[in-house]
Amino acid sequence: MFRSQYHIVYALERLEDGHGPKTSSIVGGERPERDPDADPFHPGFLTALERRTEVMHLLRGLDERSQRLLVLWFVEGRPVTEIASTLGISRVHCYRLRDKALDRMMLESKRSREDVRRAS
Repeated sequence: MFRSQYHIVYALERLEDGHGPKTSSIVGGERPERDPDADPFHPGFLTALERRTEVMHLLRGLDERSQRLLVLWFVEGRPVTEIASTLGISRVHCYRLRDKALDRMMLESKRSREDVRRAS
């Protein structure tokens, strides 16, 4: 699914984005007529769900420290100095670990795509 590290970073940064089914509030009173044949999801919902599932799978393949670093960095948007302090490492080492973790995720993503191609 991911063709570059940019796509992995994009997915990590959007892990907490809310994509839900189309609904109308029950507080609003009147509910508009709903077309039973219409797509119940916002555009992009299923793609976002697939992206989220894949990035979570790739994260689980990393060691705990790398997982935590990436979540702090991309999901929570913490500054590098805070991440370094939290993990008890230098800022330079944070960059190295980030790059190494993204490389491993990219490699695993490529392997998964190749496995799918072989299977079909």
